[in-house]
Amino acid sequence: MAIAFASRHSGAAAKLRAAVAAAVPEDARVVRTASGFVTAVIAAAAPVDARSEGERLRARVATEVSDDELSAGVAGPKPGSSGAHFALVQAEQALGLGRTNGGVGATTHFDDLGAYRFVLGQPASEIRAFSDQILGPLAADERNADLVKTLDAYLRLQGSVNGVARELYLHRNTVRHRLRRIAKLTGADLTDADSLLALRLAILGRQALARLAS
Repeated sequence: MAIAFASRHSGAAAKLRAAVAAAVPEDARVVRTASGFVTAVIAAAAPVDARSEGERLRARVATEVSDDELSAGVAGPKPGSSGAHFALVQAEQALGLGRTNGGVGATTHFDDLGAYRFVLGQPASEIRAFSDQILGPLAADERNADLVKTLDAYLRLQGSVNGVARELYLHRNTVRHRLRRIAKLTGADLTDADSLLALRLAILGRQALARLAS
């Protein structure tokens, strides 16, 4: 399994890493990643409840570094060396989204991220490439922000034009016009279930990356 930690104290990375190293088993690998998180990859020799173990470690490290807002993200356990790598990526993504969705001072498991699990668990570059491929010019031009917002609402509201109009305070004809523009820009068939699923995942990918970067 992997557990990633982030402190509110930006200058306390060395102290946080030392506290994490002291809290986890001796054979665990502790790294400070490019994202600024301190992450421990722990070999699970026996079945383990990753959620409870992650929270136990978070609470212990939080006490050690005197940070009641210390946050953690957990993933795994997963078998093999490749499994350890995926667990590390997922733990950091769980930490990033957990801090923006649920606030600080808590432990978030990757499995609790809901639909985001379908687009996360891989490098940000892969998520971005997928979203850009599916959304095409819709994602490439910031002037299309209103169209992206309309598409997001349309997908969440199960294709209800009336629902989108109510949520975005638009006339139904305006919604229909925007949907035609979206279909033209993306080349997607907005009546096809597979196309709608791909668009939804692409939107989720964009949202996840934005939250991870915040």
